[in-house]
Amino acid sequence: MKLKELNKKFSKDKYIDKDFKELEELCRRNRIPILDRDAADFLKLQLKIKKPKRVLEIGTAYGFSALLTAKNTLQDTEIITVEIDAERAEMAKKIISESNYSDKIDIKVANALDVLMYLQNQFDFIFLDAAKGQYLYLFEYIMDLLEPGGILLADNVLYKGKVLSDKEVRHKIRTIVNNLKKYLELVMNHPELDSTIISAGDGMALSRRKDNNG
Repeated sequence: MKLKELNKKFSKDKYIDKDFKELEELCRRNRIPILDRDAADFLKLQLKIKKPKRVLEIGTAYGFSALLTAKNTLQDTEIITVEIDAERAEMAKKIISESNYSDKIDIKVANALDVLMYLQNQFDFIFLDAAKGQYLYLFEYIMDLLEPGGILLADNVLYKGKVLSDKEVRHKIRTIVNNLKKYLELVMNHPELDSTIISAGDGMALSRRKDNNG
């Protein structure tokens, strides 16, 4: 039995967030990647617990998770979100500009690596939801930006369960699967991180950078 969308089975809410139901439907119609219910609820809870002041999101798509982040953080929280696809970024800009959270969200249209290299401020919450094969290569730059006590949440780390499978994977996705395995090994054994892997959505890796208190 696959444990998927458990929250949806028991909750009376049809949508991830009723304020963004039209956007959720639009993303599903256009096959734009979107958090599933369990992953979205987990993200919302982490944001409410952490109460971050500066959030970095890598992978904007149509801006659904950026808006979800904006709604579930403090009024003065600053959110930078990065999207490499210009068409998706333009759609996200339009959608966000028409929302109540446009003043909180700054969209960067660029390769994530280019943005990470020039950002100066540190972040207390980083949400990684970009190309899965790139997580491993982005990690070094993310660590430069993640402040002590900060949270790093990576989505889709189990890649349709293939990261857990012992079966040979197709050549086309072999590099992605291998890089995700290396990423998980890295965060689970990194001396500066406390990490755990959960099965919500397509798998999420939650990491906290240690501070002086451990």
